[in-house]
Amino acid sequence: MRDGIKGWKKAGYATVGNTELLEDLIAANKKDFCSLIINEADARKLKNCTFVDFRDEAQYKKYHVNGANHVDYGNMFSKPMMEELNKSNSLVIIHDVPAVAGVIAMTLKLMDYPDVYILK
Repeated sequence: MRDGIKGWKKAGYATVGNTELLEDLIAANKKDFCSLIINEADARKLKNCTFVDFRDEAQYKKYHVNGANHVDYGNMFSKPMMEELNKSNSLVIIHDVPAVAGVIAMTLKLMDYPDVYILK
């Protein structure tokens, strides 16, 4: 939803738990989500680009970007995953649900990953 969680609530959709963290994630980056979206050709032009596919394993195996790292969304903040991602690399997030990709990107930006994009 364009208006974020507040718009989601206003539309009458259910929310679970406290939404403050998600609202903080969205507010942390003043850029519009659209500015984070990049296509594969442009992503490959980035210096030290790392593709990170957060889809489930079946979707990853069915089709994935050549050279992409697979990270199960449930293990997103595991120590091995965090150690694997280099903050000096440009990260390109892959997920089929744009809202999930956006939350992942915003979370990583809050964690001081400076160059995070969402694959179109």
